Amino acid sequence: MGEDRRESWHDEDGPASLNGHSELEMGTRLVSNDYDSSSHQPTQHISGVLGLALSERRSKRERCVHFCSDRPTPLCNWPTIGTALVSIVLLGLLLHYRSLATVDHPVASTDADAQSSPEGRLQGNFSVNYDYRGRPRRVVGTHGVVAADVGTCSEQGVGVLKQGGSAVDAAVVTALCQGLHNPGASGIGGGTFMLIRDPNGTLEVVDAREVAPAAASTTMFAGLDATASQNGGLSIAVPLELKGLWLAHQRHGVLPWGQLVRPIAQQARSGFPAHPYLSVQLANWRDRLLNNPTMLEAFFIREGNSWRAPRINETCCARPKLAGLLENVAEKGPEAMNARARTLAEEIRGAGGIITAQDLISAQPTVKQPLNTTVFGLNIFTAPPPSSGACILAALQILAGYETPWAFTEGLGQHRMVEALKHAFAFRQNMGDPGTCPPPVNGPGQCYRDLAPLLTDMLSPTYAASLRALINDSWVSPLGAYGGVWHVDAANNDDHGTSHISISDSKGGAVAMTTTVNTGFGSKFISPSSEILYNDQLDDFSQPGRPNVFLIEPSAANYILPGRKPLSSMSPIMVVAPGGRLRVVTGASGGPRIVSSVLQVLLRMITKGADPQEAVQHPRLHHQLLPMTAVAEEWQSGSLSLHVSNATLQALEMRGHNVTNGTWSGVCQTIAVDTGTGNMVGVSDARKDGAPFAY
Repeated sequence: MGEDRRESWHDEDGPASLNGHSELEMGTRLVSNDYDSSSHQPTQHISGVLGLALSERRSKRERCVHFCSDRPTPLCNWPTIGTALVSIVLLGLLLHYRSLATVDHPVASTDADAQSSPEGRLQGNFSVNYDYRGRPRRVVGTHGVVAADVGTCSEQGVGVLKQGGSAVDAAVVTALCQGLHNPGASGIGGGTFMLIRDPNGTLEVVDAREVAPAAASTTMFAGLDATASQNGGLSIAVPLELKGLWLAHQRHGVLPWGQLVRPIAQQARSGFPAHPYLSVQLANWRDRLLNNPTMLEAFFIREGNSWRAPRINETCCARPKLAGLLENVAEKGPEAMNARARTLAEEIRGAGGIITAQDLISAQPTVKQPLNTTVFGLNIFTAPPPSSGACILAALQILAGYETPWAFTEGLGQHRMVEALKHAFAFRQNMGDPGTCPPPVNGPGQCYRDLAPLLTDMLSPTYAASLRALINDSWVSPLGAYGGVWHVDAANNDDHGTSHISISDSKGGAVAMTTTVNTGFGSKFISPSSEILYNDQLDDFSQPGRPNVFLIEPSAANYILPGRKPLSSMSPIMVVAPGGRLRVVTGASGGPRIVSSVLQVLLRMITKGADPQEAVQHPRLHHQLLPMTAVAEEWQSGSLSLHVSNATLQALEMRGHNVTNGTWSGVCQTIAVDTGTGNMVGVSDARKDGAPFAY
């Protein structure tokens, strides 16, 4: 498909689109046409304001020329010329500030920043518009789109749609493919949240987040090395990704399960050409993976007496034992893993873990209703806790109430956005798993907490208004002000080695799926008998008196207990117009930076009318409340250079923000649907060298 960037974001029955996408042109907004601007004054794109001013000037000039037409000296030309010169100067300044976000600039990263990156430093030779094989970052389709971290997996997902498969069918293939091609981020040894939209418009969530084994306890890591919750068998929670995919397919699949899984088994058996991100990732993690012979054989290349990471396009990562398991899964579904539960549990326990065969068999995914709220005249849906999607909804509620357009003054707007993020993370520090304890653990309140009052406030426009009133446009607030009655007393851990997949099909179905093994390469333990790479999800729980790798302090709401699911930053999102038309499918990987990244992508699309690619590739800010530091993205790789402008940094610092640079951000995969034409615009984030596919 051609890259026509003039899609309309308006409803089919709404006014005609102004058909602009550049931030310096008259831009349409994702805001619904039946949004009541008189009561809420939705934000407008700065280019829309400039366009209106120029339009009015043209109208006045026409009247002026008509008035002066019979005069030998057109007296009214001088005001017109003067106004035009001023407009040109303003336009030049805007272009200058915009260029600050993309000009090449060397990155000075710190050791602390490298340690906090989910998969090591993101290095390589990435391009803004194409991946390493020349596949575009932005595609337009009329029948279906898949946007994933790995272009090959996006292509395989679209292949399923071409065969008549549903969005969920495509998600099964894409997720399993990602687990092979990006094993440091996801796989069947991990867990997932799937936000699913049926063609009839019904939405539901499949919660396949990993769970703590029955023998887990709040103090199980007390007295152990700080890395015990990140490496080895003791760090592993009961994985549920495969069962989650199976459950989603049972409810929404069209093509036979085996038809979807067998090609993935074949890839696991033969291996595949290493892509640049995988090659760099394995090189970054090599020294930490050397202790596991099975890990070396699965992912590295023997060279004499040593092992090295595969080179780009070098065939690697064949896992014949995993292929055998997947072939069995293609025939029997998750029962194939249950049949091996005893062996798998013995291997985990042999590596120091506490998971039993009964844990592996009894843990099950659940179907939940999504959370939703209405902002800017649009319905925003996300997964409920232990996802952190509610934090994004809360921040949107706060920002939607401003009369001064967020997009009009970048410095003030960014300050408000950062302050809204702080409130959202204050909420998050009170969150945990709201589920019901499975046997043998029971008793009211023993495992889980009632989150109803918290979620009510997070989604309430009234409560959002009270928090907005606490935001000082001139200065940061004191720590205790954030969250209101849900103020900070502690904080939670998070996931960092993650993938996100966005899918839409021709019938109106869609999937926003975020999946993870937690930190890079999870537990760093791979099953000798099945070559499953397991998560280290128990590190996502809080531990009394011990912060996590992100320096986030512990919270009792997220302490380890049997059967409990750890709190996650995974936040799959869908945006739906009031009439039920799908507008956006998005989400991200990147630990707590998922929340800030998805929020900024949505804001740029909704309030600025930005094209999805412009919204995804724009440099970002991050703040998670603790530590009290705003992180400004500053990263360069090849022709791709991302850093927040100096003007924005100065605007934040003058308002009291402590700002530091960081070399990584969340990695977003986004689809936007033009309901006027039916075109679906898919964008994969260049930060992981992703590529979408469409047809």
